[in-house]
Amino acid sequence: MTTKSTKQQARDRIVQAAMDVVEAEHHFRVARAEIKAMYEVYFRAHGRPEGEFLPYTDAWEGVRLFTAAANDRRAKARRVLRNAQARMERAVRALEAAQ
Repeated sequence: MTTKSTKQQARDRIVQAAMDVVEAEHHFRVARAEIKAMYEVYFRAHGRPEGEFLPYTDAWEGVRLFTAAANDRRAKARRVLRNAQARMERAVRALEAAQ
């Protein structure tokens, strides 16, 4: 494998990783918007519990249970985003090493 093809492969990895990051950021924003909308729905129906948000207290248990699935989707989207960002960083380092 020549140096030129190694550099081109590294550039291709960066391009693919960048597209993955953009897509992951979009999915993460959508997941965050979903959970915010679910909070609004819950608070309209049941009122907002008093005090700060402490998810494992009795006052906030209903909110936590209502938003649990959306929270799991948001957490997964965050993991996917962080993994995509890490792949991008590794691809950039690979290009730097190839030069």
